[in-house]
Amino acid sequence: MSKALAKAIRLKDKKFESLKKRNGENMRLKKQLEATKKQLKTTILEVSKVKGELDSVLVEVSGLKKSIPTQRNTAVQEFLGSQAFHDAFRPHYIRRANFEKRKWMAVLGRYDNGSIIRKYHDEMHEYRQKGETFVLAVDPSSEDYSDNKANISE
Repeated sequence: MSKALAKAIRLKDKKFESLKKRNGENMRLKKQLEATKKQLKTTILEVSKVKGELDSVLVEVSGLKKSIPTQRNTAVQEFLGSQAFHDAFRPHYIRRANFEKRKWMAVLGRYDNGSIIRKYHDEMHEYRQKGETFVLAVDPSSEDYSDNKANISE
Protein backbone atom coordinates (compact mmCIF):
# COMPACT_ATOMS: atom_id res chain seq x y z
CA MET A 1 0.00 0.00 0.00
CA SER A 2 1.05 3.39 -0.67
CA LYS A 3 1.74 5.99 1.95
CA ALA A 4 -0.91 8.29 0.55
CA LEU A 5 -3.59 5.60 0.75
CA ALA A 6 -2.61 4.70 4.33
CA LYS A 7 -2.72 8.40 5.25
CA ALA A 8 -6.17 8.78 3.66
CA ILE A 9 -7.47 5.73 5.57
CA ARG A 10 -6.08 7.07 8.88
CA LEU A 11 -7.65 10.47 8.17
CA LYS A 12 -10.97 8.76 7.31
CA ASP A 13 -10.79 6.68 10.52
CA LYS A 14 -9.92 9.76 12.55
CA LYS A 15 -12.84 11.67 10.98
CA PHE A 16 -15.17 8.71 11.62
CA GLU A 17 -14.09 8.52 15.29
CA SER A 18 -14.60 12.28 15.61
CA LEU A 19 -18.10 11.98 14.10
CA LYS A 20 -18.91 9.02 16.40
CA LYS A 21 -17.75 11.05 19.40
CA ARG A 22 -19.85 14.04 18.27
CA ASN A 23 -22.85 11.80 17.66
CA GLY A 24 -22.44 10.32 21.15
CA GLU A 25 -22.31 13.85 22.61
CA ASN A 26 -25.37 14.85 20.56
CA MET A 27 -27.27 11.77 21.77
CA ARG A 28 -26.36 12.60 25.38
CA LEU A 29 -27.53 16.21 24.88
CA LYS A 30 -30.74 14.98 23.22
CA LYS A 31 -31.51 12.71 26.21
CA GLN A 32 -30.73 15.57 28.57
CA LEU A 33 -33.04 17.88 26.55
CA GLU A 34 -35.89 15.32 26.68
CA ALA A 35 -35.47 15.00 30.46
CA THR A 36 -35.45 18.79 30.80
CA LYS A 37 -38.61 19.05 28.65
CA LYS A 38 -40.37 16.50 30.84
CA GLN A 39 -39.27 18.31 33.98
CA LEU A 40 -40.39 21.63 32.48
CA LYS A 41 -43.86 20.22 31.68
CA THR A 42 -44.18 18.95 35.25
CA THR A 43 -43.07 22.32 36.60
CA ILE A 44 -45.55 24.16 34.35
CA LEU A 45 -48.38 21.94 35.64
CA GLU A 46 -47.35 22.60 39.23
CA VAL A 47 -47.10 26.34 38.57
CA SER A 48 -50.57 26.29 36.97
CA LYS A 49 -52.01 24.57 40.04
CA VAL A 50 -50.31 27.04 42.38
CA LYS A 51 -51.47 29.96 40.22
CA GLY A 52 -55.05 28.68 40.37
CA GLU A 53 -54.84 28.38 44.14
CA LEU A 54 -53.28 31.85 44.36
CA ASP A 55 -56.02 33.35 42.17
CA SER A 56 -58.68 31.78 44.36
CA VAL A 57 -56.99 33.10 47.51
CA LEU A 58 -56.68 36.56 45.94
CA VAL A 59 -60.40 36.57 45.15
CA GLU A 60 -61.13 35.57 48.73
CA VAL A 61 -58.79 38.26 50.11
CA SER A 62 -60.36 40.83 47.81
CA GLY A 63 -63.80 39.91 49.12
CA LEU A 64 -62.54 40.17 52.69
CA LYS A 65 -60.95 43.56 51.98
CA LYS A 66 -64.26 44.84 50.63
CA SER A 67 -66.08 43.64 53.71
CA ILE A 68 -63.66 45.29 56.14
CA PRO A 69 -64.32 49.01 56.47
CA THR A 70 -61.31 51.16 55.80
CA GLN A 71 -60.06 53.53 58.43
CA ARG A 72 -61.38 56.45 56.37
CA ASN A 73 -64.84 54.87 56.02
CA THR A 74 -64.94 54.17 59.73
CA ALA A 75 -64.00 57.78 60.51
CA VAL A 76 -66.62 59.11 58.07
CA GLN A 77 -69.34 56.86 59.53
CA GLU A 78 -68.32 57.88 63.03
CA PHE A 79 -68.53 61.56 62.04
CA LEU A 80 -71.89 61.12 60.30
CA GLY A 81 -73.26 59.53 63.47
CA SER A 82 -71.76 62.14 65.75
CA GLN A 83 -73.68 64.88 67.49
CA ALA A 84 -71.42 67.49 65.85
CA PHE A 85 -72.62 66.42 62.41
CA HIS A 86 -76.27 66.48 63.45
CA ASP A 87 -75.89 69.86 65.14
CA ALA A 88 -74.26 71.35 62.04
CA PHE A 89 -76.33 69.85 59.24
CA ARG A 90 -79.58 68.61 60.65
CA PRO A 91 -81.48 71.93 60.84
CA HIS A 92 -80.84 72.63 57.16
CA TYR A 93 -81.92 69.16 56.07
CA ILE A 94 -84.95 69.18 58.33
CA ARG A 95 -86.12 72.49 56.81
CA ARG A 96 -85.50 71.14 53.30
CA ALA A 97 -87.26 67.84 54.06
CA ASN A 98 -90.24 69.63 55.60
CA PHE A 99 -90.49 71.88 52.56
CA GLU A 100 -90.42 68.87 50.21
CA LYS A 101 -92.97 67.08 52.39
CA ARG A 102 -95.35 70.07 52.40
CA LYS A 103 -94.93 70.49 48.65
CA TRP A 104 -95.72 66.84 47.87
CA MET A 105 -98.55 66.65 50.40
CA ALA A 106 -100.12 69.65 48.65
CA VAL A 107 -99.74 67.92 45.27
CA LEU A 108 -101.21 64.70 46.63
CA GLY A 109 -103.98 66.67 48.37
CA ARG A 110 -105.03 68.17 45.07
CA TYR A 111 -104.65 64.92 43.17
CA ASP A 112 -107.92 62.99 43.03
CA ASN A 113 -109.44 65.19 45.78
CA GLY A 114 -107.00 63.86 48.43
CA SER A 115 -108.13 60.23 48.14
CA ILE A 116 -104.51 59.02 48.02
CA ILE A 117 -103.75 60.67 51.37
CA ARG A 118 -106.91 59.22 52.90
CA LYS A 119 -106.11 55.79 51.45
CA TYR A 120 -102.58 55.70 52.90
CA HIS A 121 -103.19 57.81 56.05
CA ASP A 122 -103.02 54.92 58.52
CA GLU A 123 -99.93 53.44 56.90
CA MET A 124 -98.17 56.84 56.85
CA HIS A 125 -99.06 57.33 60.54
CA GLU A 126 -97.62 53.90 61.39
CA TYR A 127 -94.32 54.71 59.62
CA ARG A 128 -94.17 58.12 61.32
CA GLN A 129 -94.57 56.50 64.76
CA LYS A 130 -91.69 54.12 63.99
CA GLY A 131 -89.56 57.05 62.83
CA GLU A 132 -89.29 55.55 59.36
CA THR A 133 -89.84 57.19 56.01
CA PHE A 134 -93.04 56.35 54.17
CA VAL A 135 -92.44 55.87 50.44
CA LEU A 136 -95.43 55.99 48.17
CA ALA A 137 -94.75 53.85 45.10
CA VAL A 138 -97.14 54.27 42.21
CA ASP A 139 -97.51 51.17 40.06
CA PRO A 140 -98.64 52.24 36.56
CA SER A 141 -100.16 48.80 35.95
CA SER A 142 -102.44 48.92 38.98
CA GLU A 143 -106.16 49.63 38.69
CA ASP A 144 -105.92 52.55 41.11
CA TYR A 145 -103.43 54.27 38.85
CA SER A 146 -105.58 53.90 35.76
CA ASP A 147 -108.64 55.16 37.72
CA ASN A 148 -106.63 58.12 38.96
CA LYS A 149 -105.32 58.76 35.48
CA ALA A 150 -108.89 58.94 34.24
CA ASN A 151 -109.77 61.35 37.03
CA ILE A 152 -106.89 63.63 36.12
CA SER A 153 -108.17 64.06 32.61
CA GLU A 154 -111.73 64.85 33.82
